[in-house]
Amino acid sequence: MDRKQIFIDVLLHKGIYKEEDTGRQLYEMSERELWNLLKGDEENCNQSNMEFTK
Repeated sequence: MDRKQIFIDVLLHKGIYKEEDTGRQLYEMSERELWNLLKGDEENCNQSNMEFTK
């Protein structure tokens, strides 16, 4: 299994099926774009957890 497929599987597991801004499917994206989606989702998750604890 290659890294791109692993990124796609993790995003699918998190409930992310396509890019919100453009509507592109995950399989159409590059490995770098998928990684940025993963990082962005983690940052949003951490940010919402910080707001919850206030």
